[in-house]
Amino acid sequence: MGVCCAVDVVNTGEKHRAIKLSKEDAKDISALYKEVWLKAYEYPKEWRERRAMSEEEIKKEMDSGYFFFGVHIDGKLVGVYKASITERGCFGEQQAVLPEYSAQGVASAMYEQFYEFAKANKCKVNYVNILAGNEPCERAMKKFNFYKTGEPWEQSKGMLVQTYERKVDEGEEE
Repeated sequence: MGVCCAVDVVNTGEKHRAIKLSKEDAKDISALYKEVWLKAYEYPKEWRERRAMSEEEIKKEMDSGYFFFGVHIDGKLVGVYKASITERGCFGEQQAVLPEYSAQGVASAMYEQFYEFAKANKCKVNYVNILAGNEPCERAMKKFNFYKTGEPWEQSKGMLVQTYERKVDEGEEE
């Protein structure tokens, strides 16, 4: 789904839960995106700047049908991602986790919730685009049963991404 895909270790021993965010959370979402995306140097500068959305941009996206989900720890928003329902299925993007909360199960909570959101909306697949060759994200794709679809493609000038998807079984209980 995006920038922070460290899902290998859960150090805290506690399980986090991603929840749907609202316009009241837009300021916190914007602050988190600016903190994470502006320092995601593996992405082109213009891509990072577009992902560091303002509070107003986030509210507009919510009004236009995008959903934002996040994980709070001790009342602080520490991870967020954006989802939309498309003809293909449930698309996840712009995942970001504050660096100090990396490897604490935040990304895992979002991937698990992403599946449940797709299932609740009767989507047949979840799908994401990840930076081609990003090993932590590739490990996350494997852990959460995503598989490659097609070849890497240029999403932005000089930025190759790989699309991954996973089947969503409406009858499956997790």
